[in-house]
Amino acid sequence: MTNTLEVPDFANLFGIDTKELPDDCLEMIRDNNFNYLIIGGQERDKLILNIFKKIDAGEFSIAGEQGLGRWEKGWGESLNDFLESGFDISQLIPKYIRSSQPVRLFQQYVQPEDDSFELNWYKVFRRWLFRTYLSEVDAIYEFGCGSGFNLVTLAELFPKKVIFGMDWVKQSVDIVNKLAESKGYKTKGKLFDFFNPDQQFQILPNSAVITIGALEQTGKRYRKFLDYLIRSKPAIVINIEPTVEWYDANNLVDYAAIRFHLKRNYWQGFPTALEKLRDEEKVEILKQKRSYFGSLYVEGYSQSIWRPI
Repeated sequence: MTNTLEVPDFANLFGIDTKELPDDCLEMIRDNNFNYLIIGGQERDKLILNIFKKIDAGEFSIAGEQGLGRWEKGWGESLNDFLESGFDISQLIPKYIRSSQPVRLFQQYVQPEDDSFELNWYKVFRRWLFRTYLSEVDAIYEFGCGSGFNLVTLAELFPKKVIFGMDWVKQSVDIVNKLAESKGYKTKGKLFDFFNPDQQFQILPNSAVITIGALEQTGKRYRKFLDYLIRSKPAIVINIEPTVEWYDANNLVDYAAIRFHLKRNYWQGFPTALEKLRDEEKVEILKQKRSYFGSLYVEGYSQSIWRPI
């Protein structure tokens, strides 16, 4: 039976009331195909078994400082594609948002009818997130900005704001600056390393900090960056990341995500660290929300939203 993600489903996944969805998000939901089939029975078992086999075979790269060269290569390819296409924004879509694959939804695997299901879902989510939390700040910093894909939407939504793209890869910084040069965006690229934060770099007053699928690469070594943010005191911090602590180990689909997350050494312990800082009255937690949506391997869109006190 064909199912469809409808407005109440999006609101549920975002953790909001349907009335909080902006008109442009409602239009995007209406204009895209969010039909899907739930994968069950032997097909589901075969899918999960294949994931476990890939994990056990060590087919996936490990997150951490040793991955710098891999990201230089990946974002270098994005930069070349962007330049050779004559500054075509579609060339900046991260390659880890894969089309034609099953996705995870409400602790099940589903097969989308549209190859761009995850990308289109993410575009709705991102637009809602940015409009909701970033309208009142004066500047925006995306740390781990990668291909610059999110900066494009930020620049189009907030043309008067200064938008910083921070990354530890020079090729990523080059993309950010080429966006400013080719599109007239107020984007500025700067090198920044999560593992060794530049303590001299100052965040402007009344600014927002966002990370999207970036802090996952730090494993358990995010504390220096967390301390840097607490000292810098941005108006709001938004971390959209896979969060292993929020899966249910008794659910097989979730357990596959846990195995994948730990095998790749993605970030761990952050909710506990943030809650400890809250108890010490160093931060205020504004929202913590599991996404219940993601790619074949992980839910990459869980929300940790907070601010230093």
